[in-house]
Amino acid sequence: MHTLWLILPHILIVSHQILGLRRTNKVQEETYKRYYNSADLTDRLQRFSQKYAHICSLSSIGQSVEGRALWVMRITTNPTTDAPGKPRFKYVGNIHGDEALSRQLLVYLIEYLLTQYGRDVRVTELVNRTDIYIMASMNPDGFERAVEGDCTGSKGRENAKHYDLDKSFPDRDESFSKTSEDLPEVTAVMKWILEKKFVLSGSLHGGSVMATYPFDDGSSYATSGLTADVALFRHLAQTYTENHPIMGMDNPGCPDDPDKSLGDGGMQDYSYFRGNCFEVTFELSCCKYPPASQLFTEWTNNKEALLAYIHQAHIGVRGFIMTRTGIGLPDATISVSGTDHNITTGMFGDYYRLLLPGRYDVTASSPGYLSNTVKNVPVIEGKATLLNFTLEEPVEEMLMRDPSEQPVVTNEGLNTPGPPTSRSPIHTLDFRYHSYDEMEMSLQLLSAVHPSITYLYSAGRSVQGRNLYVMEISTNPGVDQRGKPEIMFLGNLHGNEFIGREMLLNLVEYLCRNYDKDLLVTRLVNSTRIHIMPSMNPDGNELALKAHNERVSGDLSIIGHRNSHRVDLNANFPKQSGSGNTVEAETLAVINWIKDHFFVLSASIRGGFRGVVYPSSLDSVDEDLFKSVAKAYYVQSQAFQEPQACDVPRTREKKGNKHHRPVITGIDMLTWAYHSTDTLAVKIGLSCELLPPEELLSEYWEKNHGALLHFIQQVHLFVRGMVTDGHSGKGIANATVVVEGSSHHVHTSSTGQYWRPLAPGSYHITASAPGYIPISESVRVLETRVEQVDFKLTRDALQPSVEEGEQKDFEKLVERLLAPGELDQLVRSLLPAQTLRYRTYRERSEFLRGLTLNFPRITRLYSLGQSTEIRTVWALEIAGNLEVPQAAEPKIRFVAGVHGDAAVGPELLLEFASVLCLNYGRNSAITKLIDRSRILILPCVNPDGREQAQEGFCSSSKGYTNAHGTDLDTDFFYGNASAQPETRAVMDLIYGGGFSLSVALEGGSLLATYSYDRPNQHAQNEETLRYLASLYASSHPLMHLGNLGCTEKSGQIPGGILRGADFSAHTGSMKDFSLDVGICPEITVYTGCCMFPSERQLFSLWMENRLPLFRMLLEVHRRLSGVVRDSKGRPMSDAVVVVNGFMNVHADSQGHFTTLVAPGTHQLLVQAHGYQQELQQVNISSDKVTSPIVIDFTADRAPLSQAVFVIATASLMSILICALLIWHLRSAKFSRIRDGVRWLRRKRDVLQMEAMASEKSPLRQEFLDESESEDDPFLVESR
Repeated sequence: MHTLWLILPHILIVSHQILGLRRTNKVQEETYKRYYNSADLTDRLQRFSQKYAHICSLSSIGQSVEGRALWVMRITTNPTTDAPGKPRFKYVGNIHGDEALSRQLLVYLIEYLLTQYGRDVRVTELVNRTDIYIMASMNPDGFERAVEGDCTGSKGRENAKHYDLDKSFPDRDESFSKTSEDLPEVTAVMKWILEKKFVLSGSLHGGSVMATYPFDDGSSYATSGLTADVALFRHLAQTYTENHPIMGMDNPGCPDDPDKSLGDGGMQDYSYFRGNCFEVTFELSCCKYPPASQLFTEWTNNKEALLAYIHQAHIGVRGFIMTRTGIGLPDATISVSGTDHNITTGMFGDYYRLLLPGRYDVTASSPGYLSNTVKNVPVIEGKATLLNFTLEEPVEEMLMRDPSEQPVVTNEGLNTPGPPTSRSPIHTLDFRYHSYDEMEMSLQLLSAVHPSITYLYSAGRSVQGRNLYVMEISTNPGVDQRGKPEIMFLGNLHGNEFIGREMLLNLVEYLCRNYDKDLLVTRLVNSTRIHIMPSMNPDGNELALKAHNERVSGDLSIIGHRNSHRVDLNANFPKQSGSGNTVEAETLAVINWIKDHFFVLSASIRGGFRGVVYPSSLDSVDEDLFKSVAKAYYVQSQAFQEPQACDVPRTREKKGNKHHRPVITGIDMLTWAYHSTDTLAVKIGLSCELLPPEELLSEYWEKNHGALLHFIQQVHLFVRGMVTDGHSGKGIANATVVVEGSSHHVHTSSTGQYWRPLAPGSYHITASAPGYIPISESVRVLETRVEQVDFKLTRDALQPSVEEGEQKDFEKLVERLLAPGELDQLVRSLLPAQTLRYRTYRERSEFLRGLTLNFPRITRLYSLGQSTEIRTVWALEIAGNLEVPQAAEPKIRFVAGVHGDAAVGPELLLEFASVLCLNYGRNSAITKLIDRSRILILPCVNPDGREQAQEGFCSSSKGYTNAHGTDLDTDFFYGNASAQPETRAVMDLIYGGGFSLSVALEGGSLLATYSYDRPNQHAQNEETLRYLASLYASSHPLMHLGNLGCTEKSGQIPGGILRGADFSAHTGSMKDFSLDVGICPEITVYTGCCMFPSERQLFSLWMENRLPLFRMLLEVHRRLSGVVRDSKGRPMSDAVVVVNGFMNVHADSQGHFTTLVAPGTHQLLVQAHGYQQELQQVNISSDKVTSPIVIDFTADRAPLSQAVFVIATASLMSILICALLIWHLRSAKFSRIRDGVRWLRRKRDVLQMEAMASEKSPLRQEFLDESESEDDPFLVESR
């Protein structure tokens, strides 16, 4: 008992520490009662960035003299990407270290913007429309020396090299003469200003209460009054002062500040002359470092002014400068008459020029293009005028002239009040053939100019890696909205059918430009989710366009028709019977895209024929509908009023075409969509030619755009409704709606709504869902209105639940991916991350943080511990539900970098994590896998060794060990009190248990190994371990060949797999520890002969290993699992499942158990206290998912042998007391006591199971190898 009392305080301390760790993600509520030092500031900003990752990102633009980070918090929507259409704004505080108030107020501002987003309308609008950057402290070194309460600033004003940072910026006409060693803060901020091209800035100081604007240097330029922007600067300054209760006073009563004097150039001058930016300096208080008790008052005084000033970034003129092809021109110049201060465009060709209300002549120019001037541009108060420019290239004769004679394009037609009628970023209906790059830029610009109604995304990539762009046009785009049906247009199915691509690009522009102007367009956009994919085959289109532009001789009806694998995509959709045809990347992307949405109608816009074609095999109900849709298009289109020779009969799909008959590898898209999805699809041929003359494109548009709009309108003229739970009233997702007489079923969306196109007539409709009783209704459909038919379903106790139905669907998905070639097709279709490169520890840490910021819903980054040199051993968790683990959810562990010089593994795992994250929500299979898995990635266990390793050294030992010279893979021993910190971090993770499988990546060879690494010992479940290793090797294009070829053991290795001891025998390995202590099988994969190959080899190594990595992830779902329940159906947490007589699997708190076993027949003996043993036999298949087993116990009527139980209990207590006394005498370290208690607890469980089994179990025996003792796995190797 005395020993137990000694242990108890340690247990309480550990519990307290664990609880403390769980609180680390919380952001403490602001008290406004203290200043934050550098460590506190860093911690608080990092917590903000983690909690509000959807609207903020934290980065450092450099370091101070003493190495402190210059933190910048970026606050906007999509904060990790750059997008056109948002002006950049910045606040910089604490430029003088002793002026501390600004530093603290900017932290408060950051918190206010983040916490009020979505609550306060003004804050939400600012964050949505502005790219806000806040640097709370530019001089952290000076702040650390400053003294709270020192109002005059006796310490800390300058940086650590005694330079005044605000007076160290270069003047207008001079170069920067200081060194980066003396002024790293100024150097970093100058680079930042030039890179970001801020529109507006505020520099916050102390020592007075006032606002000042350029110029600081007292130059003749500053004092001559030549600048026409003085009135604008005065307005900007007044915006702040008028919203500040003290600053607006004529005499705030502050004493003179001897430090405030004209001198060298200041930051506001530099921003104006060099950085595109208007900057005003604000002095916030008479006291530079007021007591913390005044912080809340100062925040109250400044909050309104800080917000009002940000809003000024949205005044004046804004727009884009583009070429005739719609490509934005970066670094083009915007000039305003009356001032010689010009600004330049950003990377997308976007610009923002602050101006006061009035009329201005604005000129856009760029080298190599004719200048364009728009006169009398009106600017109104409080809102920027949109003014876009298109610059023309000069003809050859103009290039011969003197520059002074170059003509200037002007627009003098703006003499009436109102905004200018500036042209769209793409030329108004620019009828010509666009390249892929031009199409990409056009879509991006339209999305930037019309962000409220557009959402640009990629459905996947082509074989050559081009994005399959989709533009969704709707109010609140990207969100499933009740009452809004979805419709889809697809073009360029064949790469040389240009007309579909161009018509759809013009349709995108037409809808965007005419929203809020044209009544029909506005109504359609408000009520419909319109998805437009202009090009499904961009690879073929680029080839055909090149042939067209270069006037290549030959049959242009063939060039580019197929994709880059020479496959006709329209004959590549899978047959319903699943005959195993190879599905191309483009086809698979479109399949997943269609299945991820609930498109009511779909149209493929084509060339080479004229007419509306629908599937060839239809039920009569749907044939009537298709005829109705086709007839409506013919009536609305002017083109079909004049028959042509290529017109198709107004009936269903005809096989083949007159140009060529491709090899059929599947079925056409229309037939596939009709039988496999919810949508009813047609193809609309607009021209007899595949490549009609460019000059005729405008004619095709004029004759067909009305019919295309009417096609969208038709989705609102059918049957629609809701399928809801009759008890809760909630919508039922994925319910099935069937029309009598039709085999085409539709399903409800996530909100429970459905749409069913039907021709006029009477119908009988049935709605059903798993676990509910079906309901039928009769409906009469009229031609001129929509019919609303709602269904309220009641649950059927005899039917499986919705969850069970979803589980069955998931099992079908896994089995499909287990089929030959299916997983490979999936992996090839995924959006690549393309992040492969070698990273330092710092870069790797930033990359991991970036993943969690970009994908906060499915990722969580945490520390397992620290290395010898105090580097963090990171763990990245990926799961669909991070907070609440699902029942029997499999956990898989991927580990790399145990040896620091094995540099490939960490980069492969980072790429693997990136691909998973990028495709979550985009690919349904990956989404479901992540939703039903818990993936833990340890990219680098030995960060110290990795920092020492050198690229290109294939067999160097530098970095192989940790900083203490220890090979970490010989340090994993049970009860190892002297374990290295890296080892201890991973051991603690393994102790936690719960993992189904672990995969460790190594280097220096090409094979996979399994336990044991210890010599002369075989694992009892070696068959399963060998099978798992063979899965990886067989999925690898080279490993399964078994030819090492890079070590002394250069012979053939059957299947590319070996027992670890047969490859490199040693004790203390991670995979042996994982198997013995964590009860988790682990395989070690050697990815290549070279430990640290050159960076250019990373891509090929990734291509070799990506399929095996996904195969191992899939394998944890092909597991043996089940639940153990008592006689009353309650879960039994103390149950033990003995597999094949030797492997004990313990049930969790919910009675669930899971383990991986090799394919074959397995015997299960299930034991639980007070119950008869249950013996079951299960068959495990390599390509099937075994449904979870339910084991229901009945009460054990045969009493247990009391004598056996008493003896076992007495033995257990004796072992416990002796062990505790011995260990207490040997060491007072709690870690060893904790490890011992855990081991004894497992020993107690085994003894109890033996006592319960008594002499009844036919399988009761010990399975110990003759060469080992029970203690062998847990001995600490003597050194």
